[in-house]
Parts: sequence; structure tokens; C-alpha cells
Amino acid sequence: MKIVLINGESRLLINEAINNIIKDNKNVTSFDMGINSMDDVLLEAGYFSMFLEEKFIIIRNANFFGTGKLNEKDTTSLLNYFNNPSSLSTLIFVCNEKLDSRKKITKVLKEKYEIINIPTLKYYEIESRVEKFFQKANYKIDKDTIKYIVANSLTNYDLVMGEVEKIILYYNNPCFIKKSDVENIISKSINTNNFLFVDALIDGDLEKSLTLLGDLKTMKVEPTILIALIARDIRIMLNIKKLLEQNKREYEILSELNLMDWQLEKYLKKAFPYKIKELEEWLVKLEDLDLKIKSGKLDKFYALELFILDICS
Repeated sequence: MKIVLINGESRLLINEAINNIIKDNKNVTSFDMGINSMDDVLLEAGYFSMFLEEKFIIIRNANFFGTGKLNEKDTTSLLNYFNNPSSLSTLIFVCNEKLDSRKKITKVLKEKYEIINIPTLKYYEIESRVEKFFQKANYKIDKDTIKYIVANSLTNYDLVMGEVEKIILYYNNPCFIKKSDVENIISKSINTNNFLFVDALIDGDLEKSLTLLGDLKTMKVEPTILIALIARDIRIMLNIKKLLEQNKREYEILSELNLMDWQLEKYLKKAFPYKIKELEEWLVKLEDLDLKIKSGKLDKFYALELFILDICS
């Protein structure tokens, strides 16, 4: 029996910490607090199989240990479980926000069990990890090329490793990695800013959305590209919401939408605050904006600013 709270921002580092706890065990169940209820989690935790096997339960988006909230009933149920946990269940909570140490559930978990804090990696730590990764895969790469990869991924470890995977796929066999190849393979900062802009908009962050749009305007990014990226994310979110209403399981959604596990996790979190009708209305507005831009009725960036103000207000 074990209860652990993992706190951090990096999906990859969080998964490393989870794997260190689970090891080779196969009896693993996952919940997402954006979709599932506390009753779902505690019911599974209290369930015993006839073989009395140890099981591991991962509870993602458990941000009620941070700024999120639990109702009184769920708080009481969770505290009761902390006081009388199942002997065969290991619960692994994942919180991506700063922990609120004033909350009773956070205090009790810290006093009785374990909190694993995952700090954001520093620049040199990311470089070191990238170098070791390539060495383990029998690739050779110089430090200047590693610095280029890290810098163009905004010193974000998850983004960096995404680019490293692209490089490995490009070469396919151990060899010396040329910087000129890397420059053509990896996304430039402008592309990263495109995705940061879309994320900020869908998160409803007005200030960040307008700031990033200003940066992209300076970089002379074509607004119709941004509209296409926004529409793509909204369509994925809308399809996920509709499939969930049909009681589709996660593996069915992954198959139908051709998504990776981490992509589904990302879009589930994005889609959770919104209703299907809202997402459908957004797509209609985007199509209208795109038509007005292409027909010359609206200035490209002014049209996007109107959309941002509409969405984030």
C-alpha cells in the first residue's frame, strides 16, 4: 500500500517518476479528474480481485491539491481513505500546478505519505540529458548542435525530447548528426510560438494571446495559418467530447482520431471546460472570419484580435 503525490509540469518527467513506482507491474488503472469522479477512483481503490493482487491507480489532473477544488463530500471521502487506505492499492496522484499547502488534503497527504516534487530542468540539465540520450542510442552529436536543439525548443524539456525523437526517426540508424540536418528537421521558434498562441487562446488567457499574436505579427506569420491551427485543435476537442458522450473508451478514441496517448491527455484537459455547443459555435465563427479575410472584408490580424476578444472575454 502506498499513496504518492507527484507534482510537476513536465509530462515526460512525471511519467518517469510513475514508472519508477510501478516498475514492471501490469495491474495499472488510470483516471483523469477532468473526466472521472472521486467516487470512481475510491471505488477502484477499494476493489479486491479474487487473486488479491497489488494494483496501481494513476490519477491525473489531480489539481485539487493546487488551485482546483473538491466539493465537501469528495474531500471527506478522500480524507477518510487517507486514514484507512486499501492494503493492496497504490494511489499515484498527479498535480501539474503549484501545491496549496494550506489545504487539509495536501497537509494530510504530506504528513502521512509521500510527495515527489519535480522541478523544472535547467538549461544545462536538459543539454546533459540530450547528450546521454544520443550516446545511449549510439549516435554522435556535438555540443553546438545540442545547444541549437534546446534553444529552439524554448528550453522546454518535453519539446526538446519531441525534437530528439524526430531526429532519430530521420536518421533511423546510428551515425554522426549534422547540425545542417537538424536545422531542417526541428521546428523553429516561430512554429513553437504558433502552438503557444493557440494554447493560450483556448485556455482563455487574453493577455498572453494578444502578446503572442503581436510577436507573430512582427515575425510576419500568415494569420490564415493560425486560423487553421486553431480550427484543427477545436475540431479535435469537439470530436473527443462527442465520442465521450457516446461512452467511448480512451483506446477507442485514440483509434478513431488517430491520436497518441499524450495528445489525448492534452486535448482532454483542453476540452473539459467547454460544452459541445460552444466548440461548434467557435468553428462557425472561424469559418466566417476566414471567409471575410479571404474576400478582403476584414484585416487579417484585426479579425484574429476580434476572435481572441470574443473567446477570452
